[in-house]
Amino acid sequence: MAPPPGYPMAPPPKKSNVLKIVLIAVAAVLILCVGGIAAVFFIVKDASDDASKVAITEPTTLGGRPKLEDGQFAALIAGMESSLAAYPGAADSFGAFYGNAEEQDIVAAIATKATLIDPQKELDASFKAFAEGAELKDKAPADTGSLGGSAECATTTSSGTDIAVCGWADEGSVGMILWFFKTGADVQAEFPKLRAEIETKTS
Repeated sequence: MAPPPGYPMAPPPKKSNVLKIVLIAVAAVLILCVGGIAAVFFIVKDASDDASKVAITEPTTLGGRPKLEDGQFAALIAGMESSLAAYPGAADSFGAFYGNAEEQDIVAAIATKATLIDPQKELDASFKAFAEGAELKDKAPADTGSLGGSAECATTTSSGTDIAVCGWADEGSVGMILWFFKTGADVQAEFPKLRAEIETKTS
């Protein structure tokens, strides 16, 4: 029976499997991502004056995307932050999710302030650790904007879902941003903008 005049048509069924796919992929990929960052801290040897100029902040929104904090995302966030906080030299660490699961627009970000002597070496160590558990394709340098340091983007796949992985390292921080349902090439332009919402530097 058709709905009465003036009554809105029922919306199409939501893609309930989207959130499930994202959560499965997150659980697998972020463990690898955190593991990569862990490798960074164990090779830090000396302090750098430049590191004190770096600040890491957890944004309320990221690229205009609202933060996702409810349900299973909350449990994943707690696990990420607990792991990051345990690494030597880490400060102001955070892990967060942003976006809309129904629109297949999900971004995960993890970052921490830490003194790094050789940013490129630290970034290489992070991607190497990541690649031990997940194949990375098309890894390429990424724009570092005004923040400098080293940055790269690549693509991995989890549960049949493409995931863009971009990481950075500089004298005072290290972090990664992951876009679900995207490739590294898709996010090259957005990456430096999102990093700049997380990291700031004073002169």
